Amino acid sequence: MNLRRFYTNPEVKRITFKFIIILLLGTVSIFLLSLTIVKSINKILVNQNAIVLAETLENKQPKDLIRNFYTVKSKDELSKAKALLKSYGYDEELALESNDITYGFFKEILMAFIPIYIFFVVILYLLFMREMKNVFSQIQKIVKETNTMSDGKYVRIEGRFEEGEMAMLISSLNYMGDRVNNSIELLKEEREYLKDFLSDISHQLKTPLASLIMFNDLLRENENMPYDDRVNFLNKCEEQLGRMEWLIMNLLKVGRLEAGAINFRVENQSIEETINIAVSSLKATAKNRNQCLTIVGDLDSKIKHDREWLAEAISNIVKNAIEHTGENGEIIVKVDRGKLITKIYINDNGPGIPKDMQTKIFQRFYKGENSVNPKSIGIGLSLAKTIVEEQRGEIKLISEEGKGSSFIISFIN
Repeated sequence: MNLRRFYTNPEVKRITFKFIIILLLGTVSIFLLSLTIVKSINKILVNQNAIVLAETLENKQPKDLIRNFYTVKSKDELSKAKALLKSYGYDEELALESNDITYGFFKEILMAFIPIYIFFVVILYLLFMREMKNVFSQIQKIVKETNTMSDGKYVRIEGRFEEGEMAMLISSLNYMGDRVNNSIELLKEEREYLKDFLSDISHQLKTPLASLIMFNDLLRENENMPYDDRVNFLNKCEEQLGRMEWLIMNLLKVGRLEAGAINFRVENQSIEETINIAVSSLKATAKNRNQCLTIVGDLDSKIKHDREWLAEAISNIVKNAIEHTGENGEIIVKVDRGKLITKIYINDNGPGIPKDMQTKIFQRFYKGENSVNPKSIGIGLSLAKTIVEEQRGEIKLISEEGKGSSFIISFIN
C-alpha cells in the first residue's frame, strides 16, 4: 500500500491532525513550564544575591558571607537587603533577559526538552502509522477478496493478527466466504441436477408419448379397423397413459421431497399397519404371479415415522421385488426390533443383483442392464431411499447373485 493512497484515508488524516495538535500543545506547554521554573529560579537568585550584597556592604567577614549562601534569612533582613538593592535597580522585577545566567539556563532547558519531546512524539507517530498501515493493508486485501465473492472465486484471507477484533473480522469473513463458495457450488450442482432431471423426464415421457401418437394415428387413419384390433390399441393407449400418470405423480413426489416442500407428520405408531397399507395393493399382483408375500416378525413394534410416506417407500421396494422375482417366488417382509434399532427387512429369492449394480440401484431412472420389464422406469427405489432418509432412517441393500436380495430399512428407536 503506497503512502499517497494511505494518507488519503480520512482516518489517517484525522489521526495525523490530532498528533500535530498534541505536538504543538506539548511544545507550548514545555515552553511555558520552563519559563515558569526559570522565573522562580531567577527570583530565588535575586533574593540570594540581595542577602550576599547586603552583607558585603555591611563589611561582613568572608566566612559570614559564605554561610549566607545556604542560610535562610528572616523576612526583615531580606526586606532590608531588597530595599538596598532596589535603590540600585536590582530587584525581583528584573527582566529575565537582563540576567544572562538565568536566561542562558532557560535556553538550555528549551533546547534540551523540546527536541526530546518532538523526537519521541514523532517516533510514536511513526510507530502508530506503521501499525495503521498494516491494518489498512489488511483491510485493502479483505476488500479485494470480498469483491471476488460474487464470482465464486473467494480465497481465504491469511490474517497477520492472532487475536483481537481484526482477527475476529478475518475469521468471520473467511467463514462467510466459505459459505458463499459452498452456496455457489450448490447452485451449480442444483443447476446441473435440474438439467439432468429435465433430461430424464423428457427421455422417460418420450417413449409413451411416441406410442400414444402412433396408436392415435393408426386409429384415425384406419376407419375400418376390426373391433378387436381397435380395442387392443385402446388398451395399449390406456396402458401408456397409466404409465405416464404414474411417472408424473412419482416425479412430483421426488421433486417435492428434494425441494424440502413436504412436512412429514412423524409419530410413534404401529409399523404393522404401515406395512399392511404398503402391500395391500400388491397382494393381487403377487398372487397372479403365484408368489408368496408374507409379513412376519415383531409386528407390534412402534417407531417414529410418517405412515403415508413410509408405506410409499415400502410399497416401491416390495413392487420392485415382485417384478424381479420369478413365478412361484417368495417375498418376505420382516420386522426385527432391537434395543436401539428397529429394522424392516424386505427379502426375496430372486436372481439377485450384481455387485457392480448395487451402488447404482438407488439412482433415479436407473434400470439394470438385464432388465426386461418395459414398464420399469427406475424411480421407485430412488424415491424410497429419499423418503426413508428424510425421516432420519437408513436404507441399504444386501444381495448376491443367484441367492436373492434383501433391502433393510433401519430406524433408531
